[in-house]
Amino acid sequence: MNLLDYPRWPSLARESILNIPVDLRSRRVTIQGRTIDYGEDVDSVVITGMGGSGVVGDIIGDLCWFWGCGKPIIVSKGMRLPRALSKPLVIAISYSGNTAETIASAREALNRGFPTIGITTGGKLAQFLNELGAPVIIIPKASAPRYGLPALLYPALVILERFGVMNVASELESGIVGMEKAVKSLEEAQGIARRIVNTVPVIWVTESRRGVGIRFKNDLNENTKYYAIVSVIPEGAHNDIAAVMGKQQGLSHVFIYGEGDYEARYLETLMEVVKSYGKEAITVKLSGGTPLESEMFGVAFLGLVTLALAEMTGTEPVGTEPIDKLKRLLDERKVIT
Repeated sequence: MNLLDYPRWPSLARESILNIPVDLRSRRVTIQGRTIDYGEDVDSVVITGMGGSGVVGDIIGDLCWFWGCGKPIIVSKGMRLPRALSKPLVIAISYSGNTAETIASAREALNRGFPTIGITTGGKLAQFLNELGAPVIIIPKASAPRYGLPALLYPALVILERFGVMNVASELESGIVGMEKAVKSLEEAQGIARRIVNTVPVIWVTESRRGVGIRFKNDLNENTKYYAIVSVIPEGAHNDIAAVMGKQQGLSHVFIYGEGDYEARYLETLMEVVKSYGKEAITVKLSGGTPLESEMFGVAFLGLVTLALAEMTGTEPVGTEPIDKLKRLLDERKVIT
């Protein structure tokens, strides 16, 4: 089985943080006569990106449930930034550097006077930020954006540490341990793939692990070309459950949580209800001694599940032609400016 870049994840994480400018907080950028001072305090953080890049914000959102981040984290997956922003730090993440939505958001951020930092392999985003003197972190390349997740995530974590939003330095290596554990759990991943083959997976996930659930859904979409549903509890237990426990056929139910998560007992109780309707409950417990370790174990392990599923179904995992076609049409029609 081809594991693509997953065995490289530890090195991608370590290499990516080497290119973070040492003078990050001393940068000053002048836009239209206005000076943006990266040394000033910020009152929030906006993480903007799409697809495999955008999930970085979701994962950081998860971690804030455990770490108690010092500033609000706003995940923006669109062409514009939220209007009600005062003094945010904006982290613009685009693996390719050519994501039109992210470039538009970065331009808007700088025009509004917000300190903006890019994380990318290059492309138009790097060129645009370099021309203005704004910080840009160039990361190592992978087979596709989603396979380079650690290279996108780890610089963002270090940036947040430098801006006083979170204390993460002591946990970075534990996240790498989680990635390594996942690769060693390949047989277990293949076993879960066999249980969900030829179904529509319903992913039941706790609020504090929403990012893991979204990442799993995205990997199913892109690697396996499977449709999947993410139901975040407790909200999903007040609506989604009424539909999926009925006569619908062809669904599988995957429950994701960490053993120490405060919502774990809630999800375990939900599993009992699912089983009482004759449905099989597939459990994925996130292994790890720290929040980052368990989070990175989860996204890596579930990514391997989707690669195993792609192999079982004879699906080529890397290509995403419909996404590429849409991007070409949006560019030709200048939909995003």
